[in-house]
Parts: sequence; structure tokens; C-alpha cells
Amino acid sequence: MTPAARTRLAPDSRRRSILDAAAVLYASRPYDQVSTTELARAAGVTRGLVHHYFGSKRALFLAVMRESVQMPEAALPDLADLPLPERVSRTIDWILDAAGTYGQAWVAASGAANLHGPSDVQAIVDEADDRAARLVLDALALPDDAALRARLRPVAAYVKALCREWLVRGTLEREDVHADVCAAVLTVTAP
Repeated sequence: MTPAARTRLAPDSRRRSILDAAAVLYASRPYDQVSTTELARAAGVTRGLVHHYFGSKRALFLAVMRESVQMPEAALPDLADLPLPERVSRTIDWILDAAGTYGQAWVAASGAANLHGPSDVQAIVDEADDRAARLVLDALALPDDAALRARLRPVAAYVKALCREWLVRGTLEREDVHADVCAAVLTVTAP
């Protein structure tokens, strides 16, 4: 059996292909069940190239996590002229659209801090939750206030749990998730 021919890619493209292959593997199985050899094979590279680009299996996993838990950059239209409940509703639709697009892979990655424990993973999830709180405040035309962010960050965990029920377990419908999240956001942002 002859080995598959390798394709020479530019460094950024090669790094991206390794990240994409790792994301597929980590979306379906926990960190501990994916070997570096398997990661390299899925990306069509050698183990040495995986280490060249990421340094370690753990560093590659963390890079995948960082990308997986970030909210998309797609901008919302300006909602500032709408009443707060409508701004919240449209913002939550935007978040749920993203969750639906990334599906189970996003849910698995966004909940990984509870699955894998180490503080480096929790730090990535915390960073993503803070960024999400800032984006939500911006979308709602509310000030980027530390107290408001502190009240919104725990809502991120609630959103992830509700999305698991919707996207993974099928016990909730999107409309249920939307209503519950809107109620929570309105509660924590109330003056």
C-alpha cells in the first residue's frame, strides 16, 4: 500500500487544514480519545508538522476550542431605535442562528470546560463568554459596563445548556430557547 501523496500548502493554509481536521475530530470525540497520529492523518500531514504548527496536541486542542466558542463576527443591523425587548429578541435570534449553524460541534466545544477541567480550557471559555457579553451589550445599545457584563456572563452558561437541550437532546424547540434566553437577558439588563 503506497502512502497518500501530500500536497504542499502555504503555511497559513496548512495551519488552517490542521485546525479544520482537528475540529471535526474533537466535535465527535473527547480530547483524550483523539491521538496526535489520528490528528495528523486526518489533516494529511505528519505528526511532526502538527507539532511544528501547534507545538503540542494540547495547544492544537486549545486553538480549536478558542475558535469554536467564539461568537461569529457577523454584524447585527443597528437596533438602537427599537424598544429594548425587540432589541433583545433580534439579538437572541442572531445568537441562535449561529448556534444552529455550528450545531452540535459548537455545543460540545462551548461546554468543554466542564468536560476537560484544566484551567487553560476554562480561560478560553471565560474569554468567549466575556466577549459575548460585550457583543450583546453593544447589540442592545447598552453601555459596556462591568456590572452588566458580570450579570450577562452567567447567562452564557444558561444559553449553552438550553442549546444542548435543543440541538443535542431535542427536548426543547428553538422557540422555547428563544423565549427563555430573552427573559433572562431582559431580567439581568433591567435598570
